[in-house]
Amino acid sequence: MRTVPTASANDTLAFGSERQRVYAPCRAKCPVYIDVPGYLMAIAEGRYTDALETVLERNPLPSVCGRVCLRPCEAGCRRCNLDEPIAIAQLKRAAADFGAYPSPVPLARLGFSAGVVGGGPAGLTAAYDLAMAGFLVTIYDAKPKLGGMLRYGIPNYRLPDYALDKDLDYILSLGIEVETDVSIGTDVTVAELRMRHDAVVVTTGLQGSRALPIPGADAPQVLAALSFLAAAACGERPALGAKVVVVGGGNVAMDVARTARRLGAREVQVVCLESSEEMPASADEVWEARQEGIKVDCSWGPTEVATEEDGVCGLDARRCTAVFDSQRRFAPQFDESETIRFAADTVIFATGQSADVAALGLELTPRGGIVIDADTMRASEPGVYAAGDVVNGPTKVIDAIADGHKVAAYVIRDLTQDTSRLEQLAEGAEALGSVPDSMKSKIEPKRRIQMEKLEFYEAVRNFEEIEQGYTEYEAAREAQRCLGCATGARLSHEKCASCLTCMRVCPHHAPMVKAGGFLYFDADMCHACGACASQCPAQAISLEGHSEEEMGIRTQRALEGAGEDTTLVFACGCTPSRPDMPGSEVRTMTTTCLLRASETTVLKALQSGAARVVFAGCVEATCRYPHARVLVEQRVSLLKDMLGQLGLEDRFIATTEAPEEDVHLR
Repeated sequence: MRTVPTASANDTLAFGSERQRVYAPCRAKCPVYIDVPGYLMAIAEGRYTDALETVLERNPLPSVCGRVCLRPCEAGCRRCNLDEPIAIAQLKRAAADFGAYPSPVPLARLGFSAGVVGGGPAGLTAAYDLAMAGFLVTIYDAKPKLGGMLRYGIPNYRLPDYALDKDLDYILSLGIEVETDVSIGTDVTVAELRMRHDAVVVTTGLQGSRALPIPGADAPQVLAALSFLAAAACGERPALGAKVVVVGGGNVAMDVARTARRLGAREVQVVCLESSEEMPASADEVWEARQEGIKVDCSWGPTEVATEEDGVCGLDARRCTAVFDSQRRFAPQFDESETIRFAADTVIFATGQSADVAALGLELTPRGGIVIDADTMRASEPGVYAAGDVVNGPTKVIDAIADGHKVAAYVIRDLTQDTSRLEQLAEGAEALGSVPDSMKSKIEPKRRIQMEKLEFYEAVRNFEEIEQGYTEYEAAREAQRCLGCATGARLSHEKCASCLTCMRVCPHHAPMVKAGGFLYFDADMCHACGACASQCPAQAISLEGHSEEEMGIRTQRALEGAGEDTTLVFACGCTPSRPDMPGSEVRTMTTTCLLRASETTVLKALQSGAARVVFAGCVEATCRYPHARVLVEQRVSLLKDMLGQLGLEDRFIATTEAPEEDVHLR
């Protein structure tokens, strides 16, 4: 896990005081603590594989979460009170779309075996962690294919099978065995699994739907939401008739309604207890459903499914005046004098999910979930653990992933006495606050780049994915909106000469001096431009996530297999232009600012085989760090002087000035 480094006695981070651990608020909001600024910076620099590897350190399902995550991280983005949050989840998808999945390298086999029951997000994550730790792992699933609700509950227009399979291929490449079409309790018992494995982890999720106990609910044309979605995912086309009423106000209800529309229903109506403000469905899902012609009627409580001799004819309901009591407990109140009948040929209940785990022989809660010891995640039978929705009730995909990490850490601790994973999960971190008012005027507002989508009139015709994904250029530009929170300056007091150059060059007043001459950096004010690091005469300042060593590795990688006449371009990520060198092979290294390409980096490039080095600067209209432009010009001048003294002046070109005659921008 790439984390903000802990300050030593000689190091002060860009986080207010010594030995203080701080996360960017986007990362702190993520249930699995993905290094969001780290992978956004990589995308901003065009390093999609690096970005993907950063995501995979914490989330083995990046292609999935890039499409269906409900984005708690974006609520923490410090751009929220400036313009719009960064498209963090969609950029995760870009990392998975354009990056190359690595070959995971597990630890040496430990001799322990684990059986994971359920191939949904919690089970896949637990299996991945256990396999990486050296366990032999087998996943058992009742369906023909892995994925659980990801495959059989989320429609293809939101999560296509190919995107899920991309993540599955990565996870299963660890050598995890899979047994599908296996019903636990019928084909094999939990006791038998315990004889096969040292530990059994149950993550079966909530595969059943709850119907309302009202008259007519057992009529043939009354369907359960999850069974309906699973049938649609398998290519079945149930006869729905012209009018469909969906009961429920959550995201599942929206998925059901939009699926029914695609399966030929001419009119689809969602009926729910909650008011429009109280609906548990995400606002985006409700808006998109409405755009597809689906009606949403709030504050109605169903009382009966009305039937005739030939089937369902409607849904009777009464006005709901309140869903919760003063303590926010579910206690609906109704006005019996106001009733309505919604005409329907089919009624689909999306009013809750249930677990089908009675055959497992484990102790269950009154609502049918598995009882566990919260301190160990062990179920009632020795050697059996449980995690995910089957324990916690309906949650988000990212929460199930977090629970999968947690249960794997407990299994590893119990069998190997290795507590490091649990300790890592328990690590707390303070999150940066909102952008200070004094900073807001210094940050240029930039609107979020909207991802191209199918038009709604076109989307309802089939199950083709609606969101089309970013192009590489769009993804890089959107990532460049990131403020780089908690990735800023890091000071070595041992090297610091107290010259205060950093204070003179920083336009944001991030470097500060405490009483007694103690220099530190205020994380709220620092946005990782690199001005201070580039100008520090003692080289006492570095940037979190950026070092000369990393730049050297990237430089060597960029020049691998380079010919005799190869030009290495250091390009600012804020411009789409790249120099074209006729007759020369051009390799490009994109960076968030040319200040990050130091004199050492340029010399390393020339020593590594580059015939020449070009600085391709951005233009003022797109510059991410306008204050750094003067410093970049100073660096260019310094490089010219230094290389001139070495007789290498003809091997360096800067397009920040007027380009040479043989250099063209394209």
